[in-house]
Amino acid sequence: MKTALKVIIPLIITGLLIWYMSTIIDPAKVIINLKNADYTWVAITIAISLLAHLSRAYRWNLLMEPMGYKPPLGKTFMAVMIGYFGNIFIPRMGEVLRCMVLNWVDRVPFKSSFGTVVAERVFDFICLLTLIGISLLMEFDRFSTLIKKIFVVDEKVTEKVANNYVFIIVMVILLVAIVVLFILRKRIINSPLYGKGKEFLLGLWQGIISIKTMKRKWAFLLHTFIIWGCYYFMTYLIFFSLPATANLSPLAGLVILIVGGLGMSAPASGGIGPFHLMVAGALQLFYGLTKDDGVAYAFVIHTSQLMTISVVGLISLVICLFVARKFKANSKETQAV
Repeated sequence: MKTALKVIIPLIITGLLIWYMSTIIDPAKVIINLKNADYTWVAITIAISLLAHLSRAYRWNLLMEPMGYKPPLGKTFMAVMIGYFGNIFIPRMGEVLRCMVLNWVDRVPFKSSFGTVVAERVFDFICLLTLIGISLLMEFDRFSTLIKKIFVVDEKVTEKVANNYVFIIVMVILLVAIVVLFILRKRIINSPLYGKGKEFLLGLWQGIISIKTMKRKWAFLLHTFIIWGCYYFMTYLIFFSLPATANLSPLAGLVILIVGGLGMSAPASGGIGPFHLMVAGALQLFYGLTKDDGVAYAFVIHTSQLMTISVVGLISLVICLFVARKFKANSKETQAV
């Protein structure tokens, strides 16, 4: 039942958001934007995304190396792509799935590989927080001007804000959560759940500082930089594929990367819906684009990456199933001898 709910609930959320999106845009205008797109830039970003996934696979190998596991890069890469493919159907399932795949094809213990994935996610979360801080500093004038206009009740800006329900709701939820946590901090600290959470966070911290014991720590940091650099260029270069976004600045690429990342973390199948609404809302609020232009941009970048993950993920799954079957057969033969 729990597994079914993990599939059904994200699908319901996705369906509702797609319906909502269809009510606030003009599909004909979005289609015109897509027809006028320069898909050469899309092809370039697809190549960059594959480089990011390959770099992620290599970085994962670096995390497993101190434990004595050195799976071939090809197998690790396919496990990563299958994990991404699994996330399309069940959010956050990919982390578990890629560890299972690596166990099938190379007998890397699930617990060991999953611990490295948790550590990896912690590093990525730190990177995201760092990028948020950088974007706030570098685009401070834009953000502060927007806030001032809202508080002095600028009708045009207020109307734009009111039309970006999902974007604003997410921000309000985050703010309310922070306030509630502050008010209830004493109760939370004395609760059993806090103790377990503290233990979990200490485990994560151990994962973070494990980089000190890594033989090739600089290689790990380099590939972390490559991964996020690729994410940034994927986001920014897609701007040039559409006339409406072609003149946006490199800093806009950083802002949209962050907003898109937050949209992808929502509990919806493959980020479909939240990603589009968050990105379109940010482009309208901060850079003056229309909702139709923003959705067109979100559709181009999201769909191109979704198709890449689906194709490469499916091919990887077929290959890994074959390898796992062959691996199992060889093991039985060895035991028989």
